[in-house]
Amino acid sequence: MAKTESKKVKAKPVLAGQPLAILQILQNLPDAVLAITTEKQICYANEQAEKMFGKLNESYQDIQDLFPPKSGFKTNADWQARFEHFKSNHQTESFDTQMIGVSENLFDVRISQTPILNEKNELLGVSIVIKDLSQTIETEQRISRRNAQMFALIDVAEATTSVFEVRNLLEKVLDAVLRVTSLDSGCVHVLNREDESLEIIVQENFDEDFTKAMSRFELGEGVIGQTAVLAETIIVNNTTNDRRIARPLAAETFGALAAVPLIGREGNVRGVLTLFHQTPREFTAHEVSMLTGIGKQVGVALERAELLSEVTNARQEWEQTFDSMTDGVSIHAPSGKIRRANDSLAKMFGKNADELVGIRCCELYHGSKKPRPNCTIMRTVTERRAQKVELTDQNLGRVLRVITDPIISSSGRIVGVVCTTRDVTDEKLFERRLIQQERISAIGEITAGIAHEVGTPLNIISANVEFLTRTNQDLKANEEVQAIQEQTKNIAQLVHQLLDFSRDRSPEFAPVNINNLITKTLGLLNHQLQKSNVQVKLNLAQYLPTVDGDVSQIQQVLFNLITNARQAMEGIDSDRILEIETDTAFSPTERFDRPHIVIKIRDNGVGIAEEDLPNVFNPFFTANKEGGTGLGLAISYRIIQRHLGLLILENNYDKGVLAKIKLPLAQN
Repeated sequence: MAKTESKKVKAKPVLAGQPLAILQILQNLPDAVLAITTEKQICYANEQAEKMFGKLNESYQDIQDLFPPKSGFKTNADWQARFEHFKSNHQTESFDTQMIGVSENLFDVRISQTPILNEKNELLGVSIVIKDLSQTIETEQRISRRNAQMFALIDVAEATTSVFEVRNLLEKVLDAVLRVTSLDSGCVHVLNREDESLEIIVQENFDEDFTKAMSRFELGEGVIGQTAVLAETIIVNNTTNDRRIARPLAAETFGALAAVPLIGREGNVRGVLTLFHQTPREFTAHEVSMLTGIGKQVGVALERAELLSEVTNARQEWEQTFDSMTDGVSIHAPSGKIRRANDSLAKMFGKNADELVGIRCCELYHGSKKPRPNCTIMRTVTERRAQKVELTDQNLGRVLRVITDPIISSSGRIVGVVCTTRDVTDEKLFERRLIQQERISAIGEITAGIAHEVGTPLNIISANVEFLTRTNQDLKANEEVQAIQEQTKNIAQLVHQLLDFSRDRSPEFAPVNINNLITKTLGLLNHQLQKSNVQVKLNLAQYLPTVDGDVSQIQQVLFNLITNARQAMEGIDSDRILEIETDTAFSPTERFDRPHIVIKIRDNGVGIAEEDLPNVFNPFFTANKEGGTGLGLAISYRIIQRHLGLLILENNYDKGVLAKIKLPLAQN
C-alpha cells in the first residue's frame, strides 16, 4: 500500500519481554494481529497482517493510515479517547468496519481490541486482532440469494400444487420466477390447441404497447413460437441484431430474454414462460437448469388445471342438467340410501335437496324407516334390471310413477341405483276421464237405442191405461191399475234420463250468478228437505264473480247433488245437516290451473264406501241402498266437464260426503 508521509517514530515495542512461544503463536494465527503503542504506532504485525497491509514492522506505521477517510479512526482525538477508555476498562471490545488493504482496496473486517498492561496495570498499548469478513459476507450474500431462490421456488411449488385456476396459477408462478432470477419483467403464453397459437394470459411490468405486441404468436414465430415447437429453453443474452426476435418485438427495447417451454406429462407443450431484462445479461447454467425444471413443473400443473377446469365444467353442466330435469331424479346406494337428489324431487316432498341425502327411499316414499319386502330398489339390485312401480301417496292424494335402473361398474358390480320419479296424478286422472268418456259415449249409444225401443211400447201402455180408466170409472180406484200407472211414469222418467244422457247437447253459455242459482234450487227442494228434517247452513261468498255456464244444466247438477245428500242423511238418527259454501280461488292449483269459484256441498250422512269412490261417476252405478238409476252423478260429471270445470266427490274426515264443484271464472 502507499506509504504515508507521517513522521516515523521509533516506538518502544509493547510486546518486548514476552515469551518467545507467545510471539510464535501470534505469528502463526490465521487472523491479522497488530500491536500499537499509545502514540498509535504499529510496533508488531504478524504474517497475516503483513499479507493484508504490507511490511508494517519495517516502518512502524501509524495505525490511522489503515482506515479509509470517512472512517471514525482518522482523528487523534478519537484514538486519545480510546486510550483513556482502556486505562479504566481493561475488557476486550469488538466492532465491524472497513480497512485499506495492500492493494489499496477496501475490505470488511471485524476488529477486537484488547489493552496491553504492565505489571502495574499501566496501559502500554493495544493489541488488535483483525478478521477478514469479505469471504464471510460473500458467503452470507450467496446464502441469502439461495434462500431467496429457495423461498421463491417453494412459492412456485406451492402454486403448482394448490392453485387450480389457470390465471391465478400463472400469476403466482410468474411473480415467483421473477424474484428468483431478479429479472425485470415477464409473461406467460398458453397454447390454444384449436388454432395452434400462443395467447398471452398473464404479464408483469409490461406497458400497454409491449403487452399489445406480445398478445399473440403463431407456433414457430420468433423466439417464443420456436420455444413451443422445439420444446426446449431458448436463451438470448444479447438481443441486439438477433434475427430470432419476432418482428412485433423488434421495435421494443430490451437487452436479454429467456423463453422456457411449459411441458406436460406426455411431453406436450402447454405454453411458454418468457422473461426479459432491460440490458444484456448472461444467464448462468444454474439459472437455465432451474428455469427448465420450473417449466416442466408448471407445465404439469397447467395440464392438471386445464383438466380440472374441463372436469369442473362437465360437472357443472351435468349438475345443471340434473337439477333442471322436471322429473325427480335420485341416485341411491345399493342399500337404498340417497346419495344425491335433484331439486325437482326435493320439491315433490317439500324439502331441500340436501335434506334428502342420507335417508332411505322407504322413508321418503312410504314414511317408514324399514324397507318393504318387495322394495323396488332391492329388486333392482337383485335382478340387475330396471323396475317400474306406481305408488299412491295417501297424504297428498297423488300417484307417483317410479322407475329404477341399476348402475353397473366396469367390474360388473352393482354400485348404485338411479331412481326417476314422476307425479302422474293428472295423467291418471286424464286416463280415468278418457276411459269414462269412452264408456259414457258407448253407453249413450246403447241407451239411445233402448230408450227408443222402450219408449214406443211404453207410450202404448200408458195410452191404453188412460183410455181404460176413462171408459171405466171403477178402474181408477183399482190398486193394480194405479200400480201400472205409477210404474209406467217411473219408466218414462228413466227413459227421459236416458235420452238426456245420450243427447250430446252443448251448453248455452251465459253469465251465471251461482249464489242466486243455489238459493233458487234450495227453494225448489225446500219441501223435500223439510220433510226429511234436513237443516240447511249456507256460507255463500258475499262478492262471488259470475261464471260462464248453462243455467239449467248447472241447476241440474246442484239438484242432483243436494238430492243425493238428502237421501244419504235419511238413514241417520242424529241431526241432519246440509252445508253449502261458495268461495273464489284466484290462484291456480295443481289440479285446476285457472282462476275459479268453488262450490262445496257437505252432508253428515252415511258416506260412501272407499272401494266405491272410484266408480261413483260411472253410469248405472249407485251407492244408494234403496236403489236408483245410477245416472244422476254421471250426467252431473259430464255437464261440469263441458263447462271446463271439475267435480270431485270425497268422504269427510268425520262422516258424510263432500262434493266440490270448480268452475272457471267468466272471461270478458
